[in-house]
Amino acid sequence: MLVRINDRIEAVLVAFLALAFAAMIATVFAQVAARNLLQTPLIWTLDIAQLLFSWCIFIGAAVAFRRGGHYVVDLLPEGAVLGRRIQSVLSTLAAIVVIAVLIRYGATLAEMATRRVSPSIGISEVWFFLPIPLGGALMALFLLETLLKRRTPE
Repeated sequence: MLVRINDRIEAVLVAFLALAFAAMIATVFAQVAARNLLQTPLIWTLDIAQLLFSWCIFIGAAVAFRRGGHYVVDLLPEGAVLGRRIQSVLSTLAAIVVIAVLIRYGATLAEMATRRVSPSIGISEVWFFLPIPLGGALMALFLLETLLKRRTPE
């Protein structure tokens, strides 16, 4: 059940990331074109590009986490079953720490940003920091799926 829910969440996230990345490229292109061709800088493009970049990084990291797309280093040979189990536990604990930091301190940054407004685009700066705890929460959901898969025999 959780796998199907996460499959749907991931599909929505991937579609969102494709749109956000395309918008970021278009924004940077508009910035460069306006500055070089029209000799008129577009002040708002920098904030829009930073906003989209933040969303792409943290939401993209959550999708990569689910897909196992982060770097993996094999430290032990195939036959070291006990060593690999210990390594698996340690990597899971490390993931939990990273997720906790993203959620806890990302939420703090987002809460602090609610009192600020981006002058060039006129929106709350919470939108720049919201992807940090949201990405952490998505990683927690995806980690739960991974842990449940490990517990259930195939």
